[in-house]
Amino acid sequence: MEFDLVFEVYFMIHLQQYLSLEQQNQVLQACREVARISPLYTPTMPSGKPFNCQQTSCGSYGWISDRSGYRYSEIHPNTGKPFAPIPEAIYNLSKSLTTQIGELDYIPQTCLINYYKSSGRLGLHQDNSEKNLKPAIISISLGDDAVFLIGGTKRSDATKEILLKSGDIIIMNGESRLLFHGVKKIITGTSNLLRNGGRLNLTIRQVN
Repeated sequence: MEFDLVFEVYFMIHLQQYLSLEQQNQVLQACREVARISPLYTPTMPSGKPFNCQQTSCGSYGWISDRSGYRYSEIHPNTGKPFAPIPEAIYNLSKSLTTQIGELDYIPQTCLINYYKSSGRLGLHQDNSEKNLKPAIISISLGDDAVFLIGGTKRSDATKEILLKSGDIIIMNGESRLLFHGVKKIITGTSNLLRNGGRLNLTIRQVN
């Protein structure tokens, strides 16, 4: 695995174009199957402002945001039904990756799927809604390139830009687990994987 050094303090694993085109299409098809059961929707921030992306989840839990705050739920907010299970292709990939970094007991409990159009972006944030903050976070990029921002453990820390391409994987574990991060912009027309363009990002986490 290739390690990307962030500010000579925190380590984050960046696997560049780790997934072959065939594997990318397998994961994409798995996302389509999820969306048929648990459709994409536009969440809102606690302030009521809509996100600049659409999302859904699969697994035992889904990460949701609305006027009540950020949290995990077992129920899709629009369908009122449990989220679709994590597809085998995504589950097995996450288990393989976490085994390689030594997290042998890792349990993929949720996969958040974000869809970004050309204008999509995501502000700096920490992934800290989980009860257990030790297991790694796995992020898979599909579709158009994105400019990913990675900072420090404080929102005010300086950030570094990393170009993420289709098939790239980011693993945030250990000291990098709680780094602030976000999506600055989507670079339109850099991939033809998604028939309507844009970018899909899958984030796999263990919640408990």
